[in-house]
Amino acid sequence: MLNLITPQYYWPNITSDITEFVKHCSFRQLNKKRKQKRFGLLQQVPPTSTPFECISVDTVGGFNYYNSTKEFLHIVIDYATRHVWAFPSKNENSETYINILKQIFQIQVPVKLLTDRNAAFTSSRFKKFLRNYNVKHLLTTAHHPQTNGKVERVNQSLVTRLTCKVNSTSTKVPWTKLLESVTNEYNLTPHSITKYPPAYLLLGTLPYYSPIG
Repeated sequence: MLNLITPQYYWPNITSDITEFVKHCSFRQLNKKRKQKRFGLLQQVPPTSTPFECISVDTVGGFNYYNSTKEFLHIVIDYATRHVWAFPSKNENSETYINILKQIFQIQVPVKLLTDRNAAFTSSRFKKFLRNYNVKHLLTTAHHPQTNGKVERVNQSLVTRLTCKVNSTSTKVPWTKLLESVTNEYNLTPHSITKYPPAYLLLGTLPYYSPIG
C-alpha cells in the first residue's frame, strides 16, 4: 500500500500513518489468517532478465463460496517483470489452460513455460499446443518439487488482496468481479525488488493516477 500511495501523494507522517492503518486493518488481519488450499509448488528456474523469457502458470482453488460458481484462480507470471495475469474458471483442464495461454501469446509468445505436473499440463493435447508455438516446457521434478518463492509470494499477495476486497464490500459481489481491479493494483504497484511497477517493466508505460477530489 505504501508503494502505491507515496509516489503520487504526500502529507506529514505519511509513512507512519499508512503503516499504522495497515497494521490495524481488521480485514487484512482476518484474511491473512484464512486457510487456502495449498499453493502450487514449482521448481526453481534460472534468473531471467527479458520479458517473456519465462512465464509460469499456477492455480489456487477454493473460491467457489465467494459468491460465484467459479472455484479456480489461474495465475500467469512473467518472471523478469513480475507482471501477472489472473483468470477465474470452473475447472483446470487442458482446454482451460490452452485458452488462457492463447490470450497471453497474443501479446508475445514466451521462450519457456513452467508448470507443475498436473495431468492437464502433461496431456498430449497440451504438449502439441506448446510444440506448435515452439515453447519449451519446464516441469517440476517428480515427487521432489521445490517451492518457488516468487510464485508463492504472488499467489499469497493476490489472494490476500482479493479476499480483503470481497469481505470489505457491503454487497455480495462475486470475487470474479473484483479480480481485475486486484490484478491491476498489483501490476501498478512498484515491486520491492525491481522498484518499478510490473506493468511499466512489461509495457514501458507508467500508470496514470486520477487526482483526489
